Amino acid sequence: MGAGFSTVTPPPSQLNATSVAQAVWSYSPRSLTDIQSLVAAIQNNDPSLLSTLGDLPFIPAPYYSRQVSLTQVAAFINTLVQNYNAAGVIASFINSNPYSLWQANFMASIIQSPYLSLTNASQILNLVSTSALAGVVTSTNISAATLNQIINNAALSATAAQGILYGLANNYYYNKWIQTVTYNAPTSVTFSTNATLSTNVLIAQNITVAPGVTVTCGTWTCFFIAQVFNNQGTITVAGAPGGGGGSGGGAGGAGGGGIVIIAYTAAIGTINVNGAAGGGSYFSTSAPTSASAGANGQLAVLSGISVPTGGAGGTGGVIGGPGKPNAGGGGGGSNTVGAAGGSATVYSFANGNALVTYVIHGISDWWLSNIIGKAPLTVTPLLFIYSPGGGGGGGSGTNVSGGGGGGGGGGEAIIFGNMVNAGTVNAAGGAGGNSGNGGGGGGGGGIVLVFYGPGGLNGSMNVNVAGGTGGSGVGAGNVGNTGQAGVYLATSVTVNG
Repeated sequence: MGAGFSTVTPPPSQLNATSVAQAVWSYSPRSLTDIQSLVAAIQNNDPSLLSTLGDLPFIPAPYYSRQVSLTQVAAFINTLVQNYNAAGVIASFINSNPYSLWQANFMASIIQSPYLSLTNASQILNLVSTSALAGVVTSTNISAATLNQIINNAALSATAAQGILYGLANNYYYNKWIQTVTYNAPTSVTFSTNATLSTNVLIAQNITVAPGVTVTCGTWTCFFIAQVFNNQGTITVAGAPGGGGGSGGGAGGAGGGGIVIIAYTAAIGTINVNGAAGGGSYFSTSAPTSASAGANGQLAVLSGISVPTGGAGGTGGVIGGPGKPNAGGGGGGSNTVGAAGGSATVYSFANGNALVTYVIHGISDWWLSNIIGKAPLTVTPLLFIYSPGGGGGGGSGTNVSGGGGGGGGGGEAIIFGNMVNAGTVNAAGGAGGNSGNGGGGGGGGGIVLVFYGPGGLNGSMNVNVAGGTGGSGVGAGNVGNTGQAGVYLATSVTVNG
């Protein structure tokens, strides 16, 4: 076929694979023998019939001009890879798309064909650029089932497997991503009795919590990934623990945990990620000892959203502990100060798509490593979200009350569904503990982020992100401060497929 064909280009208004193929095919310097040899080679699945290896970039042309079938082209490429070690050659054509013949939809159709083996398709995709790979996997010509089978194929590298999943997420093909990772997952996981989960991530085609049933997350953050998520009961999770109280001081309350739901259809049901109340003080039976701060947490927000601050502990004989984002401080005792609430590391994202995409990156790498057995060289960690614990109440001497414990911060829920059915999310800050000295500060309210696609948000959400009230003080003690209210946001995100 030779050189010079780059000059044979239809007008821009007519530029498509078929028009380019027709122009190439009708170019006068071409010999009839050249044309016939490529067609014959594809029809007979015999690369030895080519006039020259320089014909290979034009493999799609006879398909576009209807001289060969897609099946014949797929089989021919399969033979090239299998018998002529041509995976790199084919990948280079996909990357450079010479003459606009090797378009993403064309290659997606070829990979979808059973006449190109999964192993040989994997060898090609291992060498395809990130951008070209994204174009192929987001094409409607390739199914999620095929993508799942390719990812599971031993010939596909971990890097390419990650590229497939990231390509879907980066281009907002969240639904296709869900279908891909759940294709071989359990068909249905139903909780018909109360249960405690021992894993961070639960993936199934259908996840159901029956009415009246409570599912407790055994870790600080739980991730649910399903085609259909149907919570008719209650899901609850606790976060970071509160600090210990000094002598006679109440312990800080635990922060609320985090729940992440990624589903095609998400029925929220009831989710409880409230911060726990700080402990009340009691009469010390020892010399004064110090309180400890609450354990730290981490939260995710969108740009412009501030994490609420927990209330400071009330002053007893000495000052109470400061509130932090978003846990309450412990109340002051007679002799030692109340401890600070735990602090939260805050991850901020530009918008809902950026947050959902990052979450999916982390789940993708977890799934590849833990389910598929492929570990990419660099990974995105799971986005754990949980609130810090309240500070412990300050200590006092023998027969004197210590300070009240600070309330734990309200937790976080991140929910994505192409269609979301509204429910109840409780993410309130815990109340500060009552005290005979300084009352504990209330925990800050939590964060609830609901993202939905074209299916919309159906119904009205019932959300509680109130800050926890401060604990009472007695005598010289002061009441702890109330925590700031949390944030609830429901908004649409772009979903392309």
